[in-house]
Amino acid sequence: MVSQGWTRKLASKGIMYWKTIAIAILLTCVPITIVSFINWHVGNQYLIRQHQQNNEELVNDTARQIDEQFSQLVQYAVHMISNPILKPSLADMNFVDQFEKTQELSDTLYFIENGDPLIDQAYLYVAKQNKIMQPMLGLRTLDLPADTIAWKNIMQSEQNIFWTNQLPRPFHKGGSTHAIVMKLPFNSRQSYGALVLYVNPDKIQLNAGSEQIAFVLDGEDTLVGQSDASKQHPEVLSNIQEMLSATKRSYDTQSHFQLPIKDDNLLVSTISFEKMGGIWTFVSGTPSSAITAPTGPYKHVVIIYWIGSLCLALALSWFASNRMYKPIRRIVDLFREGKAETTPENNELKYIEEKWRLHRSVNETLQSNLNQSIPKVREALINQFVLGQAAHLSETEIVEKLQTLQLDLSGQHFFVMVCRLHSLGKKRGQLTAKDIQLLTYAAVNLLQEMAERTASYVHIVDFMDGSFAVIAFMPSTLPAEERKRPLMQLSAEMLDTLRKVLNMPATIVVNGPTEAWTDVPYLLEQARRALSYRSFTSDSQLLDADVVLEQANLKVEFPFELEQEFTHTLNLGLEEEAMEILIRFVEALQNDGAPEWVVHQGLTRLRNNLFRSMIQSNHNPYAIYDGMKLQEELEELRDANACIEWFHAKIIKPYMDALNRSYHQSMKHLVDQIIVAMNENYMSDLSLETFAMEAGVSVSQLSKAFRQMTGINYIDYLTSIKMSHCKKLLVTTDMKISDIAKAVGYQPPYFNRMFKKLEGMTPGQYREQFNPVHVNKKQA
Repeated sequence: MVSQGWTRKLASKGIMYWKTIAIAILLTCVPITIVSFINWHVGNQYLIRQHQQNNEELVNDTARQIDEQFSQLVQYAVHMISNPILKPSLADMNFVDQFEKTQELSDTLYFIENGDPLIDQAYLYVAKQNKIMQPMLGLRTLDLPADTIAWKNIMQSEQNIFWTNQLPRPFHKGGSTHAIVMKLPFNSRQSYGALVLYVNPDKIQLNAGSEQIAFVLDGEDTLVGQSDASKQHPEVLSNIQEMLSATKRSYDTQSHFQLPIKDDNLLVSTISFEKMGGIWTFVSGTPSSAITAPTGPYKHVVIIYWIGSLCLALALSWFASNRMYKPIRRIVDLFREGKAETTPENNELKYIEEKWRLHRSVNETLQSNLNQSIPKVREALINQFVLGQAAHLSETEIVEKLQTLQLDLSGQHFFVMVCRLHSLGKKRGQLTAKDIQLLTYAAVNLLQEMAERTASYVHIVDFMDGSFAVIAFMPSTLPAEERKRPLMQLSAEMLDTLRKVLNMPATIVVNGPTEAWTDVPYLLEQARRALSYRSFTSDSQLLDADVVLEQANLKVEFPFELEQEFTHTLNLGLEEEAMEILIRFVEALQNDGAPEWVVHQGLTRLRNNLFRSMIQSNHNPYAIYDGMKLQEELEELRDANACIEWFHAKIIKPYMDALNRSYHQSMKHLVDQIIVAMNENYMSDLSLETFAMEAGVSVSQLSKAFRQMTGINYIDYLTSIKMSHCKKLLVTTDMKISDIAKAVGYQPPYFNRMFKKLEGMTPGQYREQFNPVHVNKKQA
C-alpha cells in the first residue's frame, strides 16, 4: 500500500518536476565536481582563462574611458576655439601695443590649460608673425630654424583638427610631443594660426594595478601613455608593436596573446578604437604568475571540500527540488482557477507561455514609445552637430547616424536662416525674460509652419536670447543659381507675418545653399555673424549673408574728437557733461546709417580708451569692473538708447564712484582744514581764492575737491554755517536782527533777503516762532 501511494504521487508529477530535480542535481553536484577537477588538474590554466574573460570587460571599460577622455578633450578644445577673442585679426595684431588684448589672450590660454586634466600646455601659434604664446613663456618669436619648420608644417595639413606625435615643444622645453592641433579660425578655409594642446601622459586613466602592464598607442602605434609597471619591462613595448603591426585592425578589434618575459608569461589583451582619424590601441598585460599565485595553498583544501560537498549536495538536491517545485505547482493550480481537470496536466510551462505573451505586449508598448522618442533624439543630435559639439564626426558618420534616426540626407541641399526678434521700444514697454521667451516660442511655431510648406524637413535651433535658426532641407531639383530665390521670398513673407501677427520687427539672415551637411555649422556661424550688420535705424530687415559679408569693409567716420572730449570730461568728474558728449558720440556713429556692429565697436573703442586713461591716472579698470561681462552685455543691446543707458550705468557710474573714493588724501586734508577755518572765522570775509593761494593749488581744483567731498559748493557751505549761527542767536538771545547780521558779516538788508529765501520766513518771524521767550508770551 505504501509503495502504491508513492507510485501514484510520483505519477502525478509533471515534466517540470523532473526537470527541477535534474537541474538541482546538476546545479549542486556537477559544478562542485567540475570545479574540484579543474582546480586539481588544470587550475592554473582555468584561472588564466577566467582572468582573461574578466579582464576583457575591464579592458573595454578602460578603452572606453580613454576614448571618452580624449573625446571630452576634443569637445572642450572645439568649444574653447569658438572664443571670440581668437578671431582672424590676431594675424596682424600688434601684441606689444595692444597689451590689454595680449593679457586677455594669455589669461584665456591659462584658462584652457587648466580646463581639462589631459592638457599639459596650451600654445597659440600665429603663423604670419612666427610667434607663439604660452602663459608661462609669454609671447615669443620662434628663433630656432628647427622649431620654425616644425610649427609651420602643422599649417600644411588639410584637416582643421588633428593629432600629432612629432611636434617638439619650442625652446628645448622637452616633455611629451603628443598634441592636438586646431587651426584658427575653426572650419575656415584660410587659417592664420593654430591652438596646440600638449597632452600630459600621466593624466591618462589606465586603471592599471601595481603589476599590470598597460600602454596606449596612437594611430601610428606610437606610445602615448603607460603604467608604472610597464616602465620596468621596456622590451615588452617593441614586441607588442611588432605583433600589432602584423595584425589588421579596425574599430573595436580585440586580440589576446602571450609574450615571454623573464621566466614568466605575459597575458596580453588589446582593443582598438577610432580616435581623431586613426585606429588607437589600448594594451593590457598581466604576468601569469600573479594570477596563479593564490592557488597553491588551497589544493588539499579543495579535495576535502569536494568530497564533503558532493555528499551534502546529493542530499540537499532532492530536498531543494521538492521545495522549488511547490510554488510552481501552486502557480499552475491558480492558473486553472481551482477547476479540476479530467486529464492530468503534465506540462507546467503553459504558465510561462502566458507570461511570455504578456512580455510581448509590454515589448510592443516599449517599441511604440521608442518610435515616439526618435524625433527628440534626432533633434538633439542635429543640435549637437550644428552647434559645433560633434565636429569630430565625418560627413559619412553623421549621415549614417541620421539615417538610423529616420532622416535621409541624400539628394538634399541645406539652407540656414537666422531670425532675431526686436522690441518696439518705449511705446511697447519693457519686455521681461518670460515675454521674450513666449514671443520667441510663438515666432518659432509660425516660421516652422511656413518653412515646412517649402522644405522637405525643417529643424529649429533656439539660442535662448531672442534669436533662433531655421535649418531647411530642400530637394536638389532647381538649378544651383535659382535655389536661393524661393527661400528669400519665404523669408520676406516670414517678416511680414511676424509684423502682422506678433507686431514684432525682426531681422532674418539667409545663408546657403550647401550640399555638404558638414558645412551647415559654418553657414550658421556666418549667418549669426551677419546679424551684426543690421542697421539701428530700420525696422524689419532681410539680409543675404554672402552679400552682407562681402560688403563688410564699410568706411565710417569715427568721431575721434568726441572720444577725446568724453574721456577728458569724465576724468574731471563732470558726469552730466560726459553724458551729453556720449549722446553726441552715438549720434555721430549713426549719421551714415551704420550697422549695429559699428555702434558696438565704437562704444568698445570708447570704453578701451577710457580704460587706458584710467591706467594712466593710476586707476585699475579691472578692479573697478571686476566680474562684469561688459563685452557680452554690450553685444546683446539692439537699440541706440539702450546702449547709452547701459554705458552710463555700467561704465560711467562705477568710474565716478571710484574717483570719489580715491581722491587725493592731501586734498581731503586741505578741505578739512578749510571747513575748520570756516566754522571758526565765519564772520570774516573768507574767500576760496585766499585758501587756494595759501595751499598752492588752483581755485578750480580746490572748488572741485570741496564739492566732491561735501556735496555742495563753497559759497553754499559758508552760507549754511552763517545761517546756522544766526538762527541760534535768534532763538537764544535778544540781539537786534541788524546786530546779528553784522555779527556774521552780512549787511542787514542782504541778510533779510537771504534768510527769507533760505528759510521761507523773515528773521523776525523765525524768532517769534522758535524763541522760547516769545513762545511763552504768546501762550500766556
